[in-house]
Amino acid sequence: MLRSTKNEFLIGFTISVILSLFANFTLLIRRYNLMMDSRVAGFSFEWEKYELWLSVFWFFFFSFSLFLLYRWMYRWGNKIFRREEMKVLGFTMGIVLVVALGLIRLYPVLNKLVIGKIYNNVSVSHPHAGRSVLITKATAKTLDAPPDSVVYHDKVRVGVNAVFSTDFYPSPLLIEHIFVLLTIMLTMLLLHLLDKKQEMKLEYEKIKIEKLQNSYNALMGQINPHFFFNSLNGLNSLIRIGERERTLEYLDGLSNVFRYILQSNHKTLVSLDEELQFIKAYTYLLGVRYENKLFFSIQVAEICLQKRLPILSLLPLIENAVKHNIISMQHPLRIEVYTTSENLLVVSNHIQPKMEERVCNGIGLKNLQGRYEMLVGRNIQIDDSNGVFTVSLPLLNVLK
Repeated sequence: MLRSTKNEFLIGFTISVILSLFANFTLLIRRYNLMMDSRVAGFSFEWEKYELWLSVFWFFFFSFSLFLLYRWMYRWGNKIFRREEMKVLGFTMGIVLVVALGLIRLYPVLNKLVIGKIYNNVSVSHPHAGRSVLITKATAKTLDAPPDSVVYHDKVRVGVNAVFSTDFYPSPLLIEHIFVLLTIMLTMLLLHLLDKKQEMKLEYEKIKIEKLQNSYNALMGQINPHFFFNSLNGLNSLIRIGERERTLEYLDGLSNVFRYILQSNHKTLVSLDEELQFIKAYTYLLGVRYENKLFFSIQVAEICLQKRLPILSLLPLIENAVKHNIISMQHPLRIEVYTTSENLLVVSNHIQPKMEERVCNGIGLKNLQGRYEMLVGRNIQIDDSNGVFTVSLPLLNVLK
């Protein structure tokens, strides 16, 4: 069962209280009518309150006991029958039914012992033992007497007690016992079905998370080769023109960038400040490759620097901008990174499509969308209207 023991007791207690009050409601109304007739005649049956409390307590005990018994027997049944559902339910229902029948047979004995003793003690000292009572329409059915007739005190006592006594089975009490028993069993069956539904939901979520984790690992494996390939192109350009110092500086920057990328195997979320430090190092490498052709503008509110996002979120966006747009002296490319008041990090660039058609598999954006879905549970926003390609990334608040 998925619920804690504390919650089980709370559910059982609440259901038992409701059933006890419901089972006694009709009896309480009939008893009230009898007591009103008795008061008119000058009687005051103090012992009747004990019978009322016994009935209320008994039905609470009856309901709560069956509720707890069902939960415990179900657990034992799982161990005995090794989670064979039908056998477990049959075993549990059978035990509950046998115990319920035993308790129903016990109630007449308990009623006679407790109420009989109280009545004998009270009736001996009662000053109105011989008085008669005028019967009204409200109590005629209970006392089995015609309206406006007169009965004596002993008949009234029998009539009042008949509402609660089990001497007259099948009486309302037998019906109430059966009603409570069926309600408890149906309630437990419903809770059982809800538990099973919750288990299936949790199992589905577990499988979904495992699937997303596997996808995440595969997607992260795609980033490193992609980035490495692009970086080698920049290094190749420096080597061709023979600039030794810049080549060494480029290699130093490249090692720092790769150090951050390698951390992505051990981290999931990072602060925006960390991500921007990496992007600044990475844009330096791109600046060497596209000197005076590629420009970056980073305007981020200071309050957003400690907000979090999936690691390497900006890398595929910048790589895609460089890959799919013309970058030349005549058509320089400007990439802007900025935050908004809606806690979004926006990366945008003017669309300058290359003349040759290239097959785009969308690995970068699919990677980013998959990671955001798994780690953040939110979607990125992509817009390419008005000649500007824009991607908006939700930023997460820091958990304290």
